[in-house]
Amino acid sequence: MNPDTSLVGKKIRQIREVMGLSRPKFAELLQVPPTTLKNYELGYREVGGAFLVALAQHPELHKYTLWLLTGQTIESVGQIAPEQDG
Repeated sequence: MNPDTSLVGKKIRQIREVMGLSRPKFAELLQVPPTTLKNYELGYREVGGAFLVALAQHPELHKYTLWLLTGQTIESVGQIAPEQDG
């Protein structure tokens, strides 16, 4: 398991949990099978580029893009971490 893969998966799970969505509902939102999402979250599978693009372009999720990819936030442009939401 690649440490970076595991970290991105954990961040995806944080986003899902902050939104209060089950794995199947979040997977449906991003149009991936729930098992694929589970594999991403647990670090068993590398997160695909198409998934990251879908997340970045989703109107409810794009605010987490910078944090997901770099660990940084810029609140002034609306890029936040899940714990800053709300």
